[in-house]
Amino acid sequence: MIKANKDSKKIEEVIKMCQAAIAKQVEQNHKGGFGIDDYTDGRTVGGASLARNILRLIGSAY
Repeated sequence: MIKANKDSKKIEEVIKMCQAAIAKQVEQNHKGGFGIDDYTDGRTVGGASLARNILRLIGSAY
């Protein structure tokens, strides 16, 4: 029972991190898009894409 509680807390933390990464990309899009710094822009888009995939996996498991 305790282990399940710890696991659910970890999953909640992962979900919050994923939501933050997606929000960062949405905010960047609303600020006028990308293009100033290709490296940082790529990391933002890649991070959001990875976050969406993680959320999809979590959603299908629960």
